[in-house]
Amino acid sequence: MVFQLDRQLNKLSKKKDIIDRYNSTANFYDERYKEIQEEKYKLVLHNYTLKEKTILDCGCGTGLLGEYVLNSKNEEEIFNINFVAVDLSLNMLLKFKQKLLKLKNKERVSLILADIENLPFRDKKFNFIFSFTSFQNLPQYFKGVLEVLRVCSVVGDLILTILRKKLDLDNLVDFIKPLVRNLKVIDQKFVEDVIILCKNSQE
Repeated sequence: MVFQLDRQLNKLSKKKDIIDRYNSTANFYDERYKEIQEEKYKLVLHNYTLKEKTILDCGCGTGLLGEYVLNSKNEEEIFNINFVAVDLSLNMLLKFKQKLLKLKNKERVSLILADIENLPFRDKKFNFIFSFTSFQNLPQYFKGVLEVLRVCSVVGDLILTILRKKLDLDNLVDFIKPLVRNLKVIDQKFVEDVIILCKNSQE
């Protein structure tokens, strides 16, 4: 019991550290990371249409992905989408909220303060889930994988990118492979993240 309590406290401490770190960097996050993140979006999104999708952005930060999608896609490509963005950092979400004032289709965006390991959504709600450069921050990223699969519709699309230097790729692939279909792993040296593309196979 003592060991389990210590382990739980360590997880909570790690999450608090993450929240504090991102709250403190929200004001200059875009200046430092926007260009890097947009290169990942371009690499991944050109093969997908988001039309009429219910989208979840896990670890949305300051809304760089939402901003990119709503500004770079034409009206036909984003017709009738619903974009739900979650993050643990309140300051990051407040930055995203400021951006919404200038974004087209902003009425289709919802911001939620939430934890990827404990998402406040019913099963199979989303048919497109993104998480860019967030899973390496989770105390238990396997739990995060199960949680995003829970809220992803059957054959819904899932795109995860994880910092290569903080990833045990073989273990993650072994874990996720039986749970999904059409698994594709992109590991290119010019991108700092490993990119995982797949469809949910969980009923």
